[in-house]
Amino acid sequence: MILLCILILLALCGPAQGACGKTCGLRPMPPMVGSSRVVGGTSVMPGYGAWAGLASVRTYFEPPLSMHNCGGTLISPKWVLTAAHCFDNVTNPIKEWAVVLGGTSLGQIGPEVEVHRIKRLIIHEKYNAAYILHDVALLELVRPAKCSFTIQTVCLPSPSTKLPELTDCYVAGWGDRIVKSAGNDILQQAKVPYVDRKTCNSSDWLDGIVYDFHVCAGRAGLSTCQGDSGGPLVCQDKRRGFYWQVGVTSWGIGCARYKRPTVFSSTQYYYNWIRYKTGASLNIPVVTPAPAPAPAITSAPLQTVPPGPTQPCPFPREKLLQFFNLLKDILRYLKEKIF
Repeated sequence: MILLCILILLALCGPAQGACGKTCGLRPMPPMVGSSRVVGGTSVMPGYGAWAGLASVRTYFEPPLSMHNCGGTLISPKWVLTAAHCFDNVTNPIKEWAVVLGGTSLGQIGPEVEVHRIKRLIIHEKYNAAYILHDVALLELVRPAKCSFTIQTVCLPSPSTKLPELTDCYVAGWGDRIVKSAGNDILQQAKVPYVDRKTCNSSDWLDGIVYDFHVCAGRAGLSTCQGDSGGPLVCQDKRRGFYWQVGVTSWGIGCARYKRPTVFSSTQYYYNWIRYKTGASLNIPVVTPAPAPAPAITSAPLQTVPPGPTQPCPFPREKLLQFFNLLKDILRYLKEKIF
C-alpha cells in the first residue's frame, strides 16, 4: 500500500530523468558508516553506489572480464576526475577502457549502472611519476552521463571558496584489481579524520613531503589503500548540507599506518586547471534561500490573481524516488541473503 502511494506521487510529478541539472554534492553518506578501513571495511548498501559521484575506472572492459584500475568522480556529464598515476603502466588502447557509474559491485552491472567508453585522457602537464606530484588526470567520456538516483556529479571548491571546518569527511573504494562478472566485490566506505597540512608535514608524520597542492586525511587503521587511487575525499558543508570533494586519492606510506595518513591532490588547488582543460561549466551547490519576510498588512482591497504557468511538483520527488529505489534494492538484498 505504501509503495502504491509512492508510485502515485511519482506519477503526479512526472518524469525528470537524464539531465544533471545545476546541482551537485547531493549524495550524503548513510548514517551507519563507522570507523572501519575502506579495504575490508564497511560495505555500501544497495542504492548508495553514486555517493560523491563515484566512478570505477576500468583500463580493460570486455565482459565478462574487466580490470578495475582506479576510482574517479563525475565532475560534469562528460568528464571524470581521477589520478594521473593510475595510467603509469597502462599500455592497452583507450578503446578498451571504460568508466562505470552508479554501481556498488564491481562484477554486477545492473539497470542502475551506466558504462561509458572513454574518448580522451588528459594528464597534468607537471605530473611527476617518480615523486607522484601533480597527480591529477581527466577522462572525457564518449557520450554524456545521465544523472539519476544512482548517478550524480560532485561539487568542486573554487580557489575563492571558503571551506568550513572539515570534520565529517569520507573516502570510498573497491581496492581490488581483477573483476569477473560473477564477482561480489562490494564498494567499501569509511569516515576519516581530516589532518591539517602543518600536522601532516611535521617531522614525526610525513616530514616535509606534503605541498600546497595536497590535503591529508586518515589515521591508523582507517584510510585508503591500493585500488582506491583516484577516488574522492569528500567533506560535508554543515552550513548547507551538501558535500565538497576536497581531494583525489593519490598516495600513502603503507595502508592506514600510524601517523601516515593518505595524501590527496587538492581539488581546490587544481580547480582552474580542471576548468581550463575541460571547458565545462562545473556545477555549484544549491543553497536554499532564506524565507522572504512576510508582506506588510494593508487595507487595500483583495484582487483576483489570474492563473499563472503550472508550478513545479510540490512533492519531494527526488526523496521519494530515492526511498522507493533504496527499499526495492534492500528487499532484493535481504531476499538473496535469506534464500
